[in-house]
Order: sequence, then C-alpha cells, then structure tokens
Amino acid sequence: MNQKQIEAFRLVMLRGSMTAAAEELGTSQPSVSRLIAELEASTGLALFTRNGGRIQATDAGTAFYREVDRSFVGLEKLGHSAREIRQFGTGRLRLVAPPVLALSFVPLVIERFLAAYPRIAVSLEMRSEGTIQRWASSAYCDVGFATTTPDAFGVTSTELYRLAGVCALPAQHPLTARKRIHARDLRDQSLILPSYADDTRSSLDRALRQAGVNQVPVIETPYGATICAMVARGLGVGVVNPLATSDTNPARIVFRPFSPDVMFRGFTVCPQLQHPNPLATAFLDLTRETMAAEVARLRGPAAMF
Repeated sequence: MNQKQIEAFRLVMLRGSMTAAAEELGTSQPSVSRLIAELEASTGLALFTRNGGRIQATDAGTAFYREVDRSFVGLEKLGHSAREIRQFGTGRLRLVAPPVLALSFVPLVIERFLAAYPRIAVSLEMRSEGTIQRWASSAYCDVGFATTTPDAFGVTSTELYRLAGVCALPAQHPLTARKRIHARDLRDQSLILPSYADDTRSSLDRALRQAGVNQVPVIETPYGATICAMVARGLGVGVVNPLATSDTNPARIVFRPFSPDVMFRGFTVCPQLQHPNPLATAFLDLTRETMAAEVARLRGPAAMF
C-alpha cells in the first residue's frame, strides 16, 4: 500500500468515477484503475463492484474510505484555511446541491447571503445525491442539499421542506383544461417519471397503480428539471417537485395540482464538526428563511398551479 494508491482511491470515492479521478490527478483512467487494483490486492478488500463502465463502492470500500479520509481531512482543512486567509481574508463557503435546488433556489439564497457578507467567496457544485452525501460525510463541503433521506455516516441533517408534487403538462395538452389532475387521468398517457433513485418514485407508482395506470413510463430520470425540459418538448407528462417549476416557459409547459398527494422532501446536510462553522450557520439560517418564503409563494393564491 502506498500514498499514490490511497490518493487515487480517495479521489475515486469523492468524484464517483475513475475517469474524473484521473483528470484531477493529471493521469489516465487505466493508471487509476491499476492503482485501485493494486490497493485491493494489498489490503485484501474488494473496494468496488464493477458493472460495465460504472463502479460502486462496496461496504468494505465505504468503511475503508472513512478511515482513509480521517487522515486527509485535518491536513486538507489546514491548507484550505491558509488559502482562504491569503485570498479572501474572511473565508469561503462550499456548497453542493442536486439540480432541482442548484438551478434556482440555492442561487436565490446565495444572492441574499452575499448581500449580507460581500467579502465571502462562495462555490456551488451540482452533483448527484450519492456524491452530496459523501462530500458532507468527508467535510468536502460546508453545506449540502439533498432530496433523498440522508443516511451517510458523519453528517447532520435537517428537513428543509415537504411539498406535494404537481403534474407537468405540455402547454397544448388536453388535460390543461382541468384545474386538478387525478392519477386516473394519466391512463394511456406517455409518462415521464422520476427514477428509483428518487424517494418519491415508490409512492408515485403506488398512486398510479391504485388508479389503474399500469403503462410503463416512456422516460425515467432522477432530475425534476430534466422532466420539465422533456415535458416542454411534448415528450409526455410527469409529476415533479414544485421547486422544479421555477424559470420554466409557460408557453411550453403548465402545471396543475396532482391527486393523491405525492410528497417531495428536501434536507440540508452538513459535516459533523466539533466546532460549528459560523459561515455555514449563517447560510443555513438564511436558507430556512428563504425556503419558508418560497413555500408560502408556491402555496399562495398567485401560484401557477
């Protein structure tokens, strides 16, 4: 076991692929793959399962990563703090969010945050749910946002919102004449549904099945923003998180309340730290205030659905 193998393993875990890890290391994907194979041989652990071109950490790989990361976090935070002092004087806030929040809500919070703290540098990364939880667990971010129930080791999480899904329809669709869409109305429609990576898929399947809607969806995707983009192109109808309706074109897509309720939830996830990060605390306070106002807007009489 050597430092190069450990560094390659850590970056694969953080970035989610050997290709991305290779890019950051300035080497090739086969080189990273060889380093991982050597590490597995030296430790006697199967660190990843491989399915075609995709990899996933095993339970042993996840447990080993936690031990590896403990040795990196202390040194990384010292170096990061020194860079912050040199470059920004007052600090940097690292955020990570899934598309439904990174494309609209989080920028709204950042706008308000920077108005109050103009000397703070903010970085926002848009990543998958698994990566968000890994980054929070390893303190690679200060604040993360999740739309699936957090289960990562070493994080604190708080529910941010709970909203009933809305039906997304192409603007010229006959169902737009109705004020509310019921699950039974979607019989024989082309469905665009969240993938099973989304917590809501099981409850949505149950609602549709009980209403006699048995057709297989034509498209599945884990991202509400992607569902809206495809509905706007007339590819089908879907049920989405109301937060995904921001900045859509009403000439191409409309939204209606959906029955029965399919609840979408969101969470903030942060590293468990011995000493709270005051910048993260201030950002979280502003996040809760902004979300309360956004929920009130979505539920108010001026809502688009």
